[in-house]
Amino acid sequence: MEKRIAFFGTLLLACIAFLCYLSVEKAIVEREQESMKSLAKVNAQSLKTSLRAKSNLIYAALSGDMEDEEDIKKGMLKVGEKGSYISLGQLGKLEEWRQKECKEAGVRPGEVVSGPIFRSDEGYYVLCMTKAVYMDQSIAGYVQIELNLDEVYAEEQALSNLQLANGGYCIVKDAHGTTIMPGGAPAEEFSIAKKEKNGVLRVWIYQTEYGVPQKVQKLVSYETIDVDGEEFNLYIVEDYRQIIRPVRSVAVYFCLFGILIFSWMGFFIYKTTAQQKEEEQKMLMQKYNHSKTMEVLSGAIAHEFNNMMTPIVLYAEILGENETVCREMPEEVSELKSTAKRCEELAGQLLNYSRQGRIEKQTVEYDASSAVQESVNMIERLLPKNIRLKTNLCRTPYYVRGQLGSLNQILLNLTTNAIYEMKEDGGSLYIRFGLSTESDRFLRLLVEDTGKGIPSEIQRQIFRPFFTTKGAGDGTGIGLTVVKRLTEEHGGSIFVQTEEGRGTRFLLEFPRVYPDGEE
Repeated sequence: MEKRIAFFGTLLLACIAFLCYLSVEKAIVEREQESMKSLAKVNAQSLKTSLRAKSNLIYAALSGDMEDEEDIKKGMLKVGEKGSYISLGQLGKLEEWRQKECKEAGVRPGEVVSGPIFRSDEGYYVLCMTKAVYMDQSIAGYVQIELNLDEVYAEEQALSNLQLANGGYCIVKDAHGTTIMPGGAPAEEFSIAKKEKNGVLRVWIYQTEYGVPQKVQKLVSYETIDVDGEEFNLYIVEDYRQIIRPVRSVAVYFCLFGILIFSWMGFFIYKTTAQQKEEEQKMLMQKYNHSKTMEVLSGAIAHEFNNMMTPIVLYAEILGENETVCREMPEEVSELKSTAKRCEELAGQLLNYSRQGRIEKQTVEYDASSAVQESVNMIERLLPKNIRLKTNLCRTPYYVRGQLGSLNQILLNLTTNAIYEMKEDGGSLYIRFGLSTESDRFLRLLVEDTGKGIPSEIQRQIFRPFFTTKGAGDGTGIGLTVVKRLTEEHGGSIFVQTEEGRGTRFLLEFPRVYPDGEE
């Protein structure tokens, strides 16, 4: 009772500390979010005003009728930005995007057309602004002004003089997510697929610290502006780790205190665990003794059963050689010999089970392909008429290491179970043998039937000794146990795939050995 109280008391304390941490962290982050949202809104409006002023200046300097090209160039000088005059005759020689912007300016002669944004040869980003110019009251050509966005950023005092805490910085991206105004930001990129209503998101980005790429979390506030149809997204970015660093420092002290509490609890848990282990060891010893008892009992039964079956088998053979008896009672003689053979097989299985782990196995290298073929030849004679056998057997000699005859016993046990499951309704029995599809260093044996399948509630018990679902007198429950043991003695593994009403598949894989050390 005292141990439970101590445990739940510690758990309650840990939960309270964790909830306090979450509450303080949430308050700090929410306060910083409000500050970032205000900054983003103010700076975005300032940037919009600055770009709009550039647009208005271009409009004022290049509106009205121009006397000649010299007059147009004077207007361009008033703008104070890099630009070029394009006459109507030169329009067809321009790049496709420049032609497109000029045509748009021609459709809207009273406006300045903004866009697109492109990267210059010098490495900075440029916003192109296009204005149609008139001579003799008709369009004589177009002026394209190229605004250096780095200069716009530097001239915009609200951006260039912005001081941000928590390792923060301000950047501007275009509609495609490309950073066009870095403002001295670190070399890192992020994208926001879905924007939230509150204008603040937590995003994970990769940045390089001390030459090593690291994944860090950032708090990002954003604001979108539109200048003559061109979209700009302004982002305020701060390091989330630095924002919550104060509350994490407090959390460290709580963790140290929690460690002391859990250390105190560990002593009681250790005592409880030691008692449980002692009880588990007792249970394991009981199971071990039970297993040994079953081995001895199985061996004794098999030995006595084999002794009693010897005269029966002998007399069955004698009767089978008597022509008169065979002529008058052929079915009885056949049934007697078949039953005697099954009894011998049962005695052999019991004897094998009793010997497992008690004697040294005599293993040899033998041809697995030949052993499988021999077993299939025997199985063909045992199949009822309502069961079809389909095989795909590799004829190439492949060798395994194990007890001679074990592979035959494995295959006979598996097919006997399959025949039993299909004896009433019939079906198909598939046997395949050859190299594994995953590695040519393994051999694969597949035995599949179209019987009733194995219910899910007993699938884990099918390899347990003496477990069977067959009726009284139809099964002993050690066939699959022997199959599993013999497979493992070959160094192999066995897998079962089954579904009720759809049949069962046994997949066995054996490590391949190479005679004379050849590979």
